[in-house]
Amino acid sequence: MMEAQEQKKLADLLPRGAMQRIADQLGIRKQAVSAAIKKSKPGHPAVVEAMRIARETGALETAKDLASLSV
Repeated sequence: MMEAQEQKKLADLLPRGAMQRIADQLGIRKQAVSAAIKKSKPGHPAVVEAMRIARETGALETAKDLASLSV
C-alpha cells in the first residue's frame, strides 16, 4: 500500500486533464477523484485508473528512478 506522500505525488504524475477524464469515465466529480488520491484510497477506482495512466505514460517509472537518485 502506498503512503499518503506517495499518493499526493500521484496527482503530479498525471498528464494535464487526466483527473477530469477519470471523473468523466467513472461518472463522479473531479473533486471526488482528487480527494480519493489525496486520502490514499488504493482500492478506489479513481486511484486505480490514475495508477494505470501513470504507468502507461511512463511517469511512474520515472518517479521511481528519480527517487532512487536521491537515496
